[in-house]
Amino acid sequence: MPAGESANRPDSSTIYRTLVEHMNEAVWMGDKHERTIYANPKFCELMERSLQEMLGKESYIFWDKESAKRVRRANETERRKGIASSYEGTLLSKSGKRIPVLLSGTPIPQGGTIGIMTDLRELRKHESLYRTLVEHMNEAVWMGDKHERTIYANPKFCELMEYSLQEMLGKESYEFWDKESSKRVRRVNLTDRRQGTASSYEGTLVSKTGNRIPVLLSGTPLPEGGTIGIMTDLRELKKKEEKERVLSSAIMYGMDAVIEVDSDGKIRSWNRGAKTIFGYSTKEMENCSLDTIFSPADRKDIMRVLTVRYNIQFHGMHKNKQPVTVSVTISPIIHMKGTAPSSFLLIVRDMTAQRKFEEELMVKYQKMREAYNRFGIIRRQTDYIFDFVSLSSQQKDRRVLADYIVNSVIMLSRADGCVLRFYNKRYHTLELASFFGVGEDWRGKAHIHLKGSLVEKAFKSGMPLKIVDLTKEPGYSSTYLAKKHNFCSSLILPLVFRSEIIGSLSLYVTPEKKLELFENDFIEQYALLIGCILASSAPAAPPAATPR
Repeated sequence: MPAGESANRPDSSTIYRTLVEHMNEAVWMGDKHERTIYANPKFCELMERSLQEMLGKESYIFWDKESAKRVRRANETERRKGIASSYEGTLLSKSGKRIPVLLSGTPIPQGGTIGIMTDLRELRKHESLYRTLVEHMNEAVWMGDKHERTIYANPKFCELMEYSLQEMLGKESYEFWDKESSKRVRRVNLTDRRQGTASSYEGTLVSKTGNRIPVLLSGTPLPEGGTIGIMTDLRELKKKEEKERVLSSAIMYGMDAVIEVDSDGKIRSWNRGAKTIFGYSTKEMENCSLDTIFSPADRKDIMRVLTVRYNIQFHGMHKNKQPVTVSVTISPIIHMKGTAPSSFLLIVRDMTAQRKFEEELMVKYQKMREAYNRFGIIRRQTDYIFDFVSLSSQQKDRRVLADYIVNSVIMLSRADGCVLRFYNKRYHTLELASFFGVGEDWRGKAHIHLKGSLVEKAFKSGMPLKIVDLTKEPGYSSTYLAKKHNFCSSLILPLVFRSEIIGSLSLYVTPEKKLELFENDFIEQYALLIGCILASSAPAAPPAATPR
């Protein structure tokens, strides 16, 4: 190869890393005489030749007769005019294999051609392969020369823009963006790109029919000058973000990390999104093990993936040693069917803030639920108070009031048994008025003396008497009845009005409910109201107890 042409030859290893990161096509480059100056490993694999064998050979010897004629015709017409073109042809390998390919040929500004070839063998065998490829790479790809003129666009970009590749070739990239995005792209090209720096940011494409398409643009400079841009369609994401924003403005989406890892688990590429999520710079992470940010077990799980896996949750580690919850999409890079992946592409989204928000939202929901339940209890208590006052204003029969009191206390306290007694001043006894949850055996205790009773003890202390274990209470004389009904604990409430005893309420519960009973402060307040209403009701003949 002449020395002058050798000096113009781009750094092939850098081009390989840049292009292979985004596509699995075969790449061939030739000088202005169509002599080979570079071929990537995929092209070498197809041709069954080493790069050394092909250097200096004309491109025409790699094609069958008809395809060679077409390539020559394109070189003498479109290429000389600086026009790119795409068409199908058939390569001939060293062993004589015929390999149908889709060739995209593009003139290089300094003279020569770059050809990108997609192997169509499997595509022709399996019509579904196109869908599989699109599923694996759903981003739009655009390439431009150092003047930002289009030299290549993949089908996804053509689809978004509603243009054919032929219509876009030679157009400046700025024509594809809205006014604000175009300014930003131009500004980045004048700063980051000239410094050889990649960057990612959002912008809005404008299609042929005027559709506005929000995208995440990741731009990377090419060694010989020019740019490759990868665009992710954000329309669905924007819709989801809008829905999420309605629920809470706290949910925010950060920039995704894109990490390439070789088959040994060493990091080969690390973008700015990865730095944002994990805190390490690109320089710090080059050739570092994936164990730096994930546990060895998680790293092994990642390296075992053989097909694309979406949104797998992992717990990573930030540079500051803080845990990071992430959602990872893993795409193995397989160059030949049946072989092990040569590398893995990880797309990582930080889910830490979202998980924290979900936890906070769950706590708020629980508090709202508790408040709602509490409101329901208060509403029920209020209804019973209102009904009791209303009944007492219309009904003077203490028997009716007694039945209502017992029923309401059972409902409000959830006690298993309740006994209401009225105080007889003449005989200083507590007369059985109404009961619920106890058997007819209780009628044997129709009259009990106030003096020395547990009611008197509660009355004198000025507060309800809580008996945790009836069998161990020396002042309780009906232990056999308690055992018969499986009653464990009791709450004895003296009914008082103006420091005088009016009656008593005795509540009984089985072992499971004793805490519910003793922690229900409302029952004590309700007992004060019962005492007031009973004191104001007209005295009646000693009531006959009504079993409930």
